[in-house]
Amino acid sequence: MSTMVIGPSVLAGRDERPATAQRRRAESAPALHLTRRGRAVVVAFALVLAAAVFGLGARAAAGAPSDVTFDRYVVQPGDTLWDIAADSRGAHESVGAQVRELVRVNGLSGDQVVAGEELVVPRG
Repeated sequence: MSTMVIGPSVLAGRDERPATAQRRRAESAPALHLTRRGRAVVVAFALVLAAAVFGLGARAAAGAPSDVTFDRYVVQPGDTLWDIAADSRGAHESVGAQVRELVRVNGLSGDQVVAGEELVVPRG
């Protein structure tokens, strides 16, 4: 005659089948599975959120007080945009950068100015 010993480890899992135990473990820690549409919604939400943050930051920066002042200057005969930029540039700003800024601020199509023309000149 043979003897069989049944220990506590065998009795503990006796009521459940192995497949049921695996299913129960899988249900306790669900994995996140997104469909293509779900991923598109998450990406769209992230882009909208990033645009909102960027827009608020840009608005805050634009509304921040700056040390740049604007003067009006009437172009005299013989003046060039380079001369005007050299006289009005900041301490650490190049003349070329100030010329580009004068063109941008005044909406000029090039770097030519005409005597009598009134320019907005940023200083600082």
